[in-house]
Amino acid sequence: MNKGRVMRPRGIVSIGGGLAALLVLTVVVEAQHERGYPMSKEGVPTGSRQDERVVLNLNEQASAGMKLTMREHLEAISAIVAALGRQDFEQAARVAHDELGFPKHHQAMRREAGASFPQKYHELAMAHHQAAEDLAKVIPSKDLKSILPQLERTIGACVSCHRVYKL
Repeated sequence: MNKGRVMRPRGIVSIGGGLAALLVLTVVVEAQHERGYPMSKEGVPTGSRQDERVVLNLNEQASAGMKLTMREHLEAISAIVAALGRQDFEQAARVAHDELGFPKHHQAMRREAGASFPQKYHELAMAHHQAAEDLAKVIPSKDLKSILPQLERTIGACVSCHRVYKL
């Protein structure tokens, strides 16, 4: 742990570059999932596999609400990465809680009122929101060796759901 040590600008740039690369990869994978491209286990599009994800048969309103929530999740990940790159830990923690944690879950439920989801979807959604809450709790430590693995778990929870379901 680097308690009491100040990060050098070179280290900040290196971390910022790594976070930016992580964000770009997340956006590319999400875009491929959204377009229905089958993905290999390594995250590479494949032309030979069928897209075997489960379709969430939502009504038009619930589908629009779900898409809005997913875009907001991507924007939140981007904002968290940007805030961490600026070492604005307070902002990063606030976004993790407000935009990815349980407050966002409650907002999404209101948007998707009346929609029926499989039990596995609910489990994956709760795992995602809990991972985000855990991220929000670790960010104030300012310890990137603790923060980045939790950020990875949060993004991984998103990917886990997108691997199973599609609209």
